Amino acid sequence: MGEEVWAVIKYKPKEGCDDEFREGLRRLAKIIADNHHDSSTRVIKIDSGEYVQIIQHKTIDAIVEGQIDGLTWLDSVDHLLDKYENDSRTEAFSGLIID
Repeated sequence: MGEEVWAVIKYKPKEGCDDEFREGLRRLAKIIADNHHDSSTRVIKIDSGEYVQIIQHKTIDAIVEGQIDGLTWLDSVDHLLDKYENDSRTEAFSGLIID
């Protein structure tokens, strides 16, 4: 498939864990750059102290290819995160790009 997909994922680090979480985000960016050439990522920090990751996937297949690496990384930073509702580690959504 050739549809471009964007994903937005929000993380809420525990108080005092910003530096370690940022280091984790740098590791994730390297994983994406090294292993998932059809995807790119950026991260912003918003006023609430949360981090928002914005990922561009060139294809739907690129999302599938990156899922295991993404979940493995999320497991590695789990101890740094406050949970959202329903014990979720993230708030996320994604969709196809429209013109």
